[in-house]
Amino acid sequence: MRKENLFGTSFYKKAGVIALAAVLTCGTLSGCGSKEKKESSKKTESTKADTGKDAVLGVPDAASYIKKLAEYKTIPLKKSEIDEELQKKKDEQLSTYAKYEEVKTGKVAKGDTVNIYYVGKIDGKEFDGGSCTEETNPDGYNLTIGSGAFIPGFEDSLIGKKIGTTVDINVTFPKDYGSADVAGKDAVFTVTLNYRQGEKVSQKFDDDFVSKNLSSTYESLKDYETKVRKDIIKEKAIKKVVEETKLEEYPEELSEKIKKQFTTPIEQYISTQNMTMDDFISQNYSSKSEYEEDLKKNVEAQVKGQVVYNAIAQAEDLKVDESKLEDQIKNYITSYSVADEKALDEQFQKSYGGSARELIYGNLLYDTVAEYLTKNAVEK
Repeated sequence: MRKENLFGTSFYKKAGVIALAAVLTCGTLSGCGSKEKKESSKKTESTKADTGKDAVLGVPDAASYIKKLAEYKTIPLKKSEIDEELQKKKDEQLSTYAKYEEVKTGKVAKGDTVNIYYVGKIDGKEFDGGSCTEETNPDGYNLTIGSGAFIPGFEDSLIGKKIGTTVDINVTFPKDYGSADVAGKDAVFTVTLNYRQGEKVSQKFDDDFVSKNLSSTYESLKDYETKVRKDIIKEKAIKKVVEETKLEEYPEELSEKIKKQFTTPIEQYISTQNMTMDDFISQNYSSKSEYEEDLKKNVEAQVKGQVVYNAIAQAEDLKVDESKLEDQIKNYITSYSVADEKALDEQFQKSYGGSARELIYGNLLYDTVAEYLTKNAVEK
């Protein structure tokens, strides 16, 4: 049984907010930073409802919050860095789809990666999430012995066992385990040791590799390189513009919204895991102050990004396609199996801490500005 693993290592991943996943920036606008504009835009931000078609979408008069907007109409990028990043992406794919010799002899040792099936039982009965069988997962599970991926005692109990055999091991779930149904209980796992990984089989990143492993997204090696290279350029262009922009101030109302969008999924997680906030912090941070600093840093990054790409959109008259916005809202209504936008808002507020229209609009606006900035990137 695998340990509970919370989203990832960064606060950004822990928060899991959907539509705000990108930190974007924009270029230099003239007339930024007037006090009168700031006061006017703040008043505008609070004059409409937060949800539905009357919601304020984006950041009104975003340029008024900017002290110095980075150059965005020509964005110089280093070709060598793009090439390196593309190769890194290829290497990551080769690692993800790495193939190894299947060794079916010998005994399990610490450090081995063994492919297993397992069935867990408590008081003689199987429990939810406690099994990985040939029927449910034909490829089995690759477990590195000593990684700590499974609960204490599980991996150590396999050391010395013969590859190709099926063994029973006895373990006890930790008292603070995420699921109350099994926490603190004794369990027996029947584990089949299918094989251990031997030497890595050398592969080339070519048309054949793409066809076998990535055909749902890419048609060929050339198609992969073209699309991934564009994504890299987009990411670097956005990052460069955001980092080189300086804000006059951070909009208070927007900061509060973004903070809520970060903390709502955490609160949801805590609730479903029967944890307290103190438990969450102790499991993921060295102290409460580290958590608060991480939250502050990520909120400011998101706020800055939104201010910048709204400023670019307003300066360049970049618009979100209204029909696309309405279509996406309808698609979310269908995928969430709710009756209407009001019900969708309730789901979004509960899960993501923001209204559906706002978040979906923000995502579409980001995509629009990102495409614009990508076209302005120049490789040198």
